[in-house]
Amino acid sequence: MFEINVQPTRRAFLTRSGLTLATGLVSGCTASSRNPSRRRRGERSSPEAFKRRLAGPILSLPTTFTADRSVNYDAVHKMVGRARRYGVPVFALTAGNSKYALLSYDEIMRVTQALVEAAGGDGLTIAATGAWPTEQVVDYARFSESVGADAVQILRPKGVDDEDALFQHFQTVAANTRLPIVLHGNYSAALIRRLLVIDAIVAMKEDGALTYYIDRAIEFGDRVEIFSGGAESRYLVGHPYGARAFFATYTGFAPDIPMKFWSAIRAGNIKKAVDITSAYDHPFIKRFTHPFWHATLEYFGVAQRYLRPPFESYTDRQMNDVKAFFDGQRLDPEDYRG
Repeated sequence: MFEINVQPTRRAFLTRSGLTLATGLVSGCTASSRNPSRRRRGERSSPEAFKRRLAGPILSLPTTFTADRSVNYDAVHKMVGRARRYGVPVFALTAGNSKYALLSYDEIMRVTQALVEAAGGDGLTIAATGAWPTEQVVDYARFSESVGADAVQILRPKGVDDEDALFQHFQTVAANTRLPIVLHGNYSAALIRRLLVIDAIVAMKEDGALTYYIDRAIEFGDRVEIFSGGAESRYLVGHPYGARAFFATYTGFAPDIPMKFWSAIRAGNIKKAVDITSAYDHPFIKRFTHPFWHATLEYFGVAQRYLRPPFESYTDRQMNDVKAFFDGQRLDPEDYRG
């Protein structure tokens, strides 16, 4: 998937007292009753344990909306629930796909909680920040930890280019949460070398050209799990260099497709994996837009097509094009209901 090319508006983030209120807004549960399976284990996965488990298709959650443009929290549960039934192992937020530019900070926290609750302890959950200042990132990381996320993905803060300041940013966040940290954004090799003295940093979402992906995988792949965004074809580039995890578009509506791709990868049958992604994900990515993606989610019965401005939602007539596309792939939404 491709990150939204919309500049986020400036929003003040909540105070700690506001956060306490926000944690109960999605399901009404209290902090002490949330995610009991995790608390019964009595311990949180170490950064190294998280890294070892970070493998396979990742559902990169698109925040969806109802007809009145309210956040569709029910769709989070439907989408994640369907993916769980097919064995999808990782559920993640990311500022672009998850539409942070269209959300308030309160809504971002509520989507985070909904994702963790929907996963129900199955697989891994990765919370994610926007390009926020240190204080807000610390606030969000603490919140994500409190609701049971397995890791926090941190987007490089906007307007901060000084590498000393960036190092201090990540060092401060790591000192204020027990969560493993996933880097997000473009980082020089020299800065990554410096950042990796922080033990909590164990993964990175690649976010640049393929040469960036390859160069970082060669130099840092043994230290951090680098997972690809966008098309599965990007993962096929990273796979020979040891990459194990990747965003997979179809996890949100037809999860059997990326799971078949992953099964072929694990079996060493690269030809079969290429055939699968060539038949499904590649054509989808070629015509990808966020409105088309959201219309797809409605067509497959996990969400509604609507988007907040500046995006324009698909019309009823355009929905016929969605049906024609998936008829061409011989995918029937009825096969996934239940």
